[in-house]
Amino acid sequence: MLNLNELIEMNHWWKIGRVKREFALPYKRKLFKEILKYLNSRQIISIIGLRRVGKTVLLYQTIDHLIENGVDPKNILYFSFDERKTKLRELFELYQEKIIKKKINNEKIFVFLDEIQKLENWQNKMKIFYDLYPNIKFFVSGSASLNIFLDAKETLAGRIFYFYLDLLSFEEFLELKHKNIENMRKNPELWKEEINIELNEYLLKPFPELIDMPDEVARKYIKEAIIERVILRDISCLFGIREIEAMEKVIYAISSNPGLLINLDDMSRNFAISRQVLSNYLYYLQYCFLIRQLKNFRGSLKVSSRKLKKYYPLHPCFTITLSSLTENGKIVESLVAFKTKAEYYWRERQKEVDFVLIGRELLPMEVKYKNNIRIKELRGLLKFMEKFKVKKSLVITKDYEAKEEFKGKTITFKPLWKWLLNL
Repeated sequence: MLNLNELIEMNHWWKIGRVKREFALPYKRKLFKEILKYLNSRQIISIIGLRRVGKTVLLYQTIDHLIENGVDPKNILYFSFDERKTKLRELFELYQEKIIKKKINNEKIFVFLDEIQKLENWQNKMKIFYDLYPNIKFFVSGSASLNIFLDAKETLAGRIFYFYLDLLSFEEFLELKHKNIENMRKNPELWKEEINIELNEYLLKPFPELIDMPDEVARKYIKEAIIERVILRDISCLFGIREIEAMEKVIYAISSNPGLLINLDDMSRNFAISRQVLSNYLYYLQYCFLIRQLKNFRGSLKVSSRKLKKYYPLHPCFTITLSSLTENGKIVESLVAFKTKAEYYWRERQKEVDFVLIGRELLPMEVKYKNNIRIKELRGLLKFMEKFKVKKSLVITKDYEAKEEFKGKTITFKPLWKWLLNL
């Protein structure tokens, strides 16, 4: 049974009238401002993302904002299902009887439920309370998109808005390091060396808590507090998986070789598991935010989905932590996959394009992390542009910057450090 003292401890602002600074940290992610736009909407605000990206801090910052703007601290209820289990009705009854001491639907109440996926059948329970109490504004967070998004999509249709909190962007990383990005943009060549030094740090430390950690401690943190915890706690608990060794092999294989083309038959034989089990593991790892899947572009989603899939770790920090890979090109390729959120690559016979971005126009992208790039290295890019009648493409380089014309087609060469800061 839920203990009142535990609830009071989770909601310390009931006593002191504010959120402690160590909970509502001063730096605010870009998503914070976006969420504020929806404070007055009826819909549930759902924040999903990988463990340790700052979802709970974002909830505390929102609570702090509400109090600073005149909301009675006792009208704000926070509960973390990561710390203990309880029934929603039990939680609301205790809050109503012991804290606000009036009917919960008499005035505006803000309710924050952290790691909601750990509440069994949460989407149906949330639907009941959402419909019963129109004066309650709900905020929920979760570390497993499978459970948060897919299961709730139909049940809470029209009742919930989803927001994804990603790992730090390079720009956010620099802001947390108190760098003046505007000065860097005004005169990038002056700041080039410092930007590249910070970029090397960022490759390992895209989590807010890692900013000032020594490298070895950061690697241990990523391996144990994030990767192993997601596999051991989130995936294994959600799907009842006991044998996790093969799943660990999968994440190690992808992290050691970013952009790995996976043939399910071959890999399942190598790992001594069935094809279906391997397919399930890839699915779990992707939707719990550890890996990213790209399909082979053919101009049709139906056709593309039948071809070999290409896999990247979510961020190159996983590669740096789990493997001994030192090939800068592959690590940078993984970073480009992270920033672009690309869903497609292209491969036909011996020709390939690293990424195909879908927008108003197709944009093929290649990663060539060096300065001397020969035309024969761009045959795949030029073939793609010819086949799909694309006029522009982008190549990410180390330092080389130019625009070159080939048979009426424009290839833009952009240094990684400039591209990351939109220079």
